[in-house]
Amino acid sequence: MPLPHPSSSFFSLLLGLFFLVLAPSLQARPRPLCALPGHEKPVALLRAGKATYLVTQRSVFRLEGSALVRKYQGTAPIQCAALADTVLWLGTAQGLLRLNTRAFRPRPVALPVAGEAGPSITTLLLDQRGTLWAGAFGHGVFRWAAGAFVQELNTPAINGGAAMADSSVWIATSIGLNRRVGAEWLRYNEEGVANHEIPDNIVEKLLPDNAGNLWVIMSDAICVFESGAQRSAAEGELPTVKFLGRPGNEVYGVAYVPGTGRVFATAMGLLLLPNEPTEHVTSFAPSTDKIEQKRLLLPLAPLPGAGNPTLLQVDARQRLWLVSEAGIQVLTAKEFRRFAQAGKDKPAAGTAKL
Repeated sequence: MPLPHPSSSFFSLLLGLFFLVLAPSLQARPRPLCALPGHEKPVALLRAGKATYLVTQRSVFRLEGSALVRKYQGTAPIQCAALADTVLWLGTAQGLLRLNTRAFRPRPVALPVAGEAGPSITTLLLDQRGTLWAGAFGHGVFRWAAGAFVQELNTPAINGGAAMADSSVWIATSIGLNRRVGAEWLRYNEEGVANHEIPDNIVEKLLPDNAGNLWVIMSDAICVFESGAQRSAAEGELPTVKFLGRPGNEVYGVAYVPGTGRVFATAMGLLLLPNEPTEHVTSFAPSTDKIEQKRLLLPLAPLPGAGNPTLLQVDARQRLWLVSEAGIQVLTAKEFRRFAQAGKDKPAAGTAKL
């Protein structure tokens, strides 16, 4: 019996049904993992033009097609990184390095500190003007100006930093949070006055998200400075929780995925706070003395072979990049929405409100 001609309506109907049945399984399948050689701990995912770099605790990789190609490997542990055009800055436990992305030859850069040739660099960031800032544990914060570093803060215990779209620079320390606006530094601490109070003096890390919010991770609490007009209005009563998921769960990163919600990379795995508006974190109420179940987080199953992500980033095409010691996984907003939908029937992990 001859096969139906492709133009026949019967054959077209069968072909259409075949793709209708097959399409969901094809669409739900995650794209291949871009494997990370050596399974090193990710530190930063950086972009300049069309180039994408993954900085790990020991190496610098450039994404070439679907492969991560190692361009530099050092001995001192890398703790932070920043990229300015063709200059890659690496903050290590033994000082600051500068690499040109053409040759990747490291050159040590000195900070104006006494008694220590290579201090531990705990934060590197570029502000909206393109100025480089460096934080050295035990020495303070420095700004790059006219080819050299000048000191801006002499607070010794520098734990991290962040540069926001409103041109502000934020510095996390073990005695509070510092914010630079223009030429002025503001300090937030547990004993703060004039709307400059935070729940805990020990600020461990700062996590900016792609919606313009700044997440402040402290030893005993997590609060968020919201973007734009919401930030100034909320500083008197910062949205705050005791923990995400469970007490002691470390938070590595946060991103907002349009149409799905906020996703947190944590030691427990990915946690989703669904259906949140971009501008306002409604599930994090201003802090009170009451502890209760506020809203449920959805734990998401790990992507096959992708490991537990510790870096999250949303690019200009609204794709979510998930980076773990296993490699890089990239999902479109639609792909991530389907992935998150599969986890909605799982038991939820609660957040505790202060």
